Amino acid sequence: MSAPSRVSVRLFLNFVCRFFARAEESRKTEKLRNATWRTALLVLVFAGWIPAAVSSPSQQADTPRASSPAKAPPTADDPSQPAPAVSDESKQPVSGQKDAPSQEPAPSSTQGVSSRTFAPATEPGQTYFELRYNVDGTDIQGNRERSFLHPGINHTAEFSFFTNEKIGENYRFEMLAVGRYTNNPQVDPERNSIQRAYLRLGGPGFEVNLGDALINFSRMTFNQNVKGLTLSKKLRPGLKFIGTVGFFVDRWGSLYRDYTVFRDLTGPPNPLAPGKPYTRFVAGTRVEQQIGRGSWIAMNWSHGKDLQQSLPGATLACLDPITGFITIVPLSSGCPAGQSEVPGFRRPFPEAANNDVVSADTAVEYAPWHFGMRGEFAYSWTSGGTPPLGADASNFACAPTSPIFGAAVLDSRCFAGQAGDWAGRIEAHQRIKKLTMRTDYARYEPNFFSANARQIRDLQDFIVRGEYELTRSITVIGQWRRSNDNLNGQRNFTNVVRAPEGRLVFRDLPFYRRMSIEAGYRERNLDTPGTPGPLDVQKRSTRIPFLSVVVPTHLANISFDYEHRHEINAVTRALSTDVDRFAIGYRAHYTWNRWEFSPMTRFEIERLDKHAPVNPALAPTDLTLLFPQDFFSAFDTNRTIQAGFVLDTPRYFRLEGNYKEFNGLVLSPLEVSQQFNPQLPFLYFNQGYRRPSWRGALVYKIGNDENRTITFYYVRTNNFFPTGDPTVADVRSFRETVIGGSIVLRFRK
Repeated sequence: MSAPSRVSVRLFLNFVCRFFARAEESRKTEKLRNATWRTALLVLVFAGWIPAAVSSPSQQADTPRASSPAKAPPTADDPSQPAPAVSDESKQPVSGQKDAPSQEPAPSSTQGVSSRTFAPATEPGQTYFELRYNVDGTDIQGNRERSFLHPGINHTAEFSFFTNEKIGENYRFEMLAVGRYTNNPQVDPERNSIQRAYLRLGGPGFEVNLGDALINFSRMTFNQNVKGLTLSKKLRPGLKFIGTVGFFVDRWGSLYRDYTVFRDLTGPPNPLAPGKPYTRFVAGTRVEQQIGRGSWIAMNWSHGKDLQQSLPGATLACLDPITGFITIVPLSSGCPAGQSEVPGFRRPFPEAANNDVVSADTAVEYAPWHFGMRGEFAYSWTSGGTPPLGADASNFACAPTSPIFGAAVLDSRCFAGQAGDWAGRIEAHQRIKKLTMRTDYARYEPNFFSANARQIRDLQDFIVRGEYELTRSITVIGQWRRSNDNLNGQRNFTNVVRAPEGRLVFRDLPFYRRMSIEAGYRERNLDTPGTPGPLDVQKRSTRIPFLSVVVPTHLANISFDYEHRHEINAVTRALSTDVDRFAIGYRAHYTWNRWEFSPMTRFEIERLDKHAPVNPALAPTDLTLLFPQDFFSAFDTNRTIQAGFVLDTPRYFRLEGNYKEFNGLVLSPLEVSQQFNPQLPFLYFNQGYRRPSWRGALVYKIGNDENRTITFYYVRTNNFFPTGDPTVADVRSFRETVIGGSIVLRFRK
């Protein structure tokens, strides 16, 4: 921005401030008017920006073909992630199409609802603007259908606004809004979207949040991002109430819009270009009573109900042999006469949740004993039941069998009844001098379900872990874990996993104080006690010794890792394997005369020794094969090569470079063509891959300011898949080239 422009803006802002100051001399009213003026300014900016993007002449011209895959990367409102905080991106590479769009546009702002009471901050208010625009040209050669990129010219613009102002002496108002325009379905299936938005008002003993919020009641009831209204109120000292109501959905536009612009409705459903996004109505409350310092007892309630119009229907694809057209029909009706079902496109109903969970959780900390304990007990009610006798896919559209053997089918569209079950967990830790012990136990019954929290039905898990400091330089760590299913006993066998582990940690060594060494051994054992059938019986053991060495130097870090995995398959010995993995890495940061240079490199190789049959026409599990006479060792190898650097000049410029390569050698049986070998024997050839990638970026800091940057970048990725037969054309390989630039402007107050 030029000097005259900055002067004009400053004079305008001073005029507005003087206008409000003269209109009302009260300091409290002045702060409230200041926050209201900034909110009105944001609304005007959005009102002018979104219609301009919608009325762009290139909107229809740039609409991608329906057959183009559209895979959106995690966006800023990913419900599985907490709200991002602003960080200094001066050292972060911005070198490719996937990296250029901002994924953390908001300044520091905790959106979670915790057990702590909101206290208005005493620091002065702040305001933050960010405009980020990216344009690139993408070219794809070879098999274009295998690429996730969108060919052509792609535009992405993001606007972020954040304000946090003190109102009066006891209140604070906070606002965040993040909007995006793009014509690239790989970035976002919506052209114009609001990625994140919320309004928050806090005062002594209360907090109200309208919009995005991370709700974290307890592990078994509520733990995810929602869009709605959240209230936190301190009822009396030590007693707090939290309530929320809203929707669980990926972005705001998903509440009222589907993505038909990027989807071919005449063909089979494409999971990369979904229709109406999955949406769930949610509500919940938590009442928590603090007991001393670090201890509490709480009651929780969580409700989740799927919006059925956001769930895909139970369908199958039918092919008309005369016209060649494919039609999608309901699963229950079947294909019309004269048409045949297309294999692989049958889509059963996903379970539709209508779920309520109540729980009580507690935490106890007793400092004199260095002892702590946490626990929770929960009970759930979910719409579900048992399918009628003789139900199958042709006469019962819902799942004819439950994914949990002997449990109910939890689907609100098919059953009016309720299926209830319980779950519980407890964990304790204690430190006695140099010994630290920790124990965790969790049990989730087959019919227990919590729509708003992550859990695995039909699971019992027990972990005990101990850590003992032998000396100042040596620590011993041991752990044992056991998991099993079949808690209802309805199945004639049980999957049991046992995982012992032990390790030694060496640090502060006399010959090199800064070096650390970690050596250990762990196992993963799977068994199926009972009377399993031939397809269910499993008896496997994976034995894993490992070693890790980290050597810090004055300006660099050098690391080395080794791991050996010896897998024993007692049921089918031919499937036993040995894997060796080596990795070495180097990372450093050098400075001289205000120049900064940060190189890094890493090389990793994994070598698999598997058993391949001498006669490739037979599968390794064929009963006619003998072991080891009919097998030989076949070695598959995967390599990862990474190298890169960041060069910061004293002023204005930053240069970034990166090279990555993933390659694999897979020895597989192949019947080659007659031109290559007239005898047509079965031979083994490399069926692996090679994927080298180059990325480079030049960043120019306008006015030597990290908040105003222009970036030019180049990305080239090759994806090679050898056929093993030189006479067979390669129809899988493809190459991607991306050339583009981005501009970032941030303004803070």
